[in-house]
Amino acid sequence: MKVTAVEYERTGPILQRQRRLTKAQVIEMAARYEEGATVYELAADFGCNRTTVAARLKKAGVTMRQQSPVSELIDSMVGLYESGLSLAEVGDRVGTSPGTVHRYIRMRGVQMRDSHGRKR
Repeated sequence: MKVTAVEYERTGPILQRQRRLTKAQVIEMAARYEEGATVYELAADFGCNRTTVAARLKKAGVTMRQQSPVSELIDSMVGLYESGLSLAEVGDRVGTSPGTVHRYIRMRGVQMRDSHGRKR
């Protein structure tokens, strides 16, 4: 049985209307992001979804924060940790948290040291 447009009824309210961003808005959005605004703040201010903001920023050539580290950065983390630096020291050098360093070097199969620097 085919449903026609006349027979179709919405079962609930429209949660969010589609939003078209102008070039000027995307430029402003990029500038504010570069100044430190978060994707969530921009989404609220511009009345769109955070994924829309992220997509527009990427399309505008903006480098996004908090992206997964690339392979070369993980190699650097491994090398620094294996040279004897702590997770915190490695994190400071590469600009990330000690927890992030721990997660990625464990994924590489690196033998972890205890809190006194001894192998476990």
